[in-house]
Amino acid sequence: MMNHIDHIILNTRNRLDQVAAYFQRMGFIITPRGYHSVGTINHTIVFKTDYLELFGYTEDTPSEKRLRLEQLPAGLITMTIKAHDADEVQATLIARGLSTIPILDVSRPVNYNDGLTANASFRVTRLESAPVPGTGVSYCQHFNPELVWRPEWQAHPNSCVAMTKLYINVSDLHAAAQIYLRALDIDKLVDTEPNRYILHLPSFEIILTAGNTEPLGIYKLTFGVNSMDKLVAELTKGGIEYHKESEHIVADTLSHTGCVLEFESIS
Repeated sequence: MMNHIDHIILNTRNRLDQVAAYFQRMGFIITPRGYHSVGTINHTIVFKTDYLELFGYTEDTPSEKRLRLEQLPAGLITMTIKAHDADEVQATLIARGLSTIPILDVSRPVNYNDGLTANASFRVTRLESAPVPGTGVSYCQHFNPELVWRPEWQAHPNSCVAMTKLYINVSDLHAAAQIYLRALDIDKLVDTEPNRYILHLPSFEIILTAGNTEPLGIYKLTFGVNSMDKLVAELTKGGIEYHKESEHIVADTLSHTGCVLEFESIS
């Protein structure tokens, strides 16, 4: 089933260090820098079953990959779905009338346990055409997930345990929803509100919006925390400005990360 979020990619371009430092100030644990076999770099923020990938490039990154990241928006750019078998996922997508890029074999060394190193390996594909400009859907098969989801990287001081919602602004709600319904195995679609569709996955919602002032693409990510008090303490300690919107806390992140980050209690 193509219905579980694996990770979400945040494009930092050439500002990986600055963006990672900002997330640390919000009370997140940042993994050591990773160096992909294809030339890109990352840090991850790991939760119980998913993770946020801070993705970027260096002067040594191949020019075509560097150019692609420069052309994409800074901020949230890709939703990645768990794939048990990348070949099977690709065949399913093609049968549904969707084109994909060739499957990529990717790896990166992982440093853990104060000095041990092992290679984390993946097979990845993505839709050839984005459902919304600047917004990709990819699929990732992990060969050694134990190197990615490690307990020492999951105990965030701000008590965050998951990503729960992703907001995507689109020009045509119905047309975008039809692509996502083919690209994912959606539990249900709710369209009871004007200018909004909600696509339900297990423990996650994709919220498509239209008719607002947000730029097209992914513009907001919601995290689930066990303690709002711990979150506020970390934001305050890190000097992060925030405000409350109903039951949510919204951090002042747009100018630093290229997107809106909000938090909700899931305890």
